[in-house]
Amino acid sequence: MKYLSAVRITEQSLATGHRRPATGDCNGVIMIALLWILTALSIIALSFSRESFVEVAAARNSQSLEDSYFLARGGIASTIYQLLERRYVPALRQAGEEEPTPLDLGVVTGSLGGGVYQVNIQDESGKINVNTVSEQQLSALMEAAGIGKPDSDIITDSILDWRDADPAHRINGAEDDYYEALNPPYEARDGRIDTVEELLLIRGITPEYFYGRPERSEDGSVYYRYGLSRYLTVYSLRNQVNVNFAPLPVLLSIPGMPPEAARAIYERRRVKPFRATAEISRDLGVSLGATTMPYLAADQTGIYTLTASARAANSKARRVIRTVISLDAVGNKPYRTLYWNENVPDYEGMTP
Repeated sequence: MKYLSAVRITEQSLATGHRRPATGDCNGVIMIALLWILTALSIIALSFSRESFVEVAAARNSQSLEDSYFLARGGIASTIYQLLERRYVPALRQAGEEEPTPLDLGVVTGSLGGGVYQVNIQDESGKINVNTVSEQQLSALMEAAGIGKPDSDIITDSILDWRDADPAHRINGAEDDYYEALNPPYEARDGRIDTVEELLLIRGITPEYFYGRPERSEDGSVYYRYGLSRYLTVYSLRNQVNVNFAPLPVLLSIPGMPPEAARAIYERRRVKPFRATAEISRDLGVSLGATTMPYLAADQTGIYTLTASARAANSKARRVIRTVISLDAVGNKPYRTLYWNENVPDYEGMTP
């Protein structure tokens, strides 16, 4: 009976034109489905692999930045130790020693754990006190720092308005009405500036003007230009500028300073610091008038800005820390930290 039923089904199928699919057709459909599945799995695996690579790279970079951070702190600690050693154990330096040391030249380098650090040292007397600088010198500094008009006029007038007590603003300056219209609003200081970072609140002073910025020269090369944070201070109480630590724009801003004399002083002190300002005319043959010489000094104050940049081993990630210290002992502490900033932008290698 089963055989007869099968025969009838077959005859019926032939009569109606239906037939069973061939085995090869089924295999082709299965093969195409498998290929789509394998493609989807490959895409998922590739995406997962890429995400894993990014996460591993991010973790490695984070670890490198942390290593660089502690390396920069180590560089600062080492530099402070050397400064204290020179200050309190002067016998370590032989009398009449002529060869300048890294401390004299203002750059200390070293390595720890395969990483490297560099600490730039700047005596605060190599800067201009923003609370006492005259309008004329401040304007000259803006020009020497490469800040063109009208930005230089806005910054100069706004700094003077920020620190004076009267509510009237200069032609290009700003007072409460300007700052209260900002978001968030705030008032002008109308008094002594407490920290250099406060300049970022003043009209016209951008982070690039404050910290520094890369610029492209006429020949197409890129160079790094320092910002106002390297030229202005609130810690030095002198009206004099230390020629051994003053950046070129600071030297150029000194009243009566000829540009060629400023450049000669700057180039000489980079290789051999001055022991006294009398060496300027004696060694360089530069004659400075009575207007300029009272602004110059060669002795240090004991208050330093240390800018440490560090890079961990086998890494391009850098960290930059800036601190201001005073070597004047207080109690049982051999020095004081006046300022500490772990978020200093690193402009090295940037292009405009």
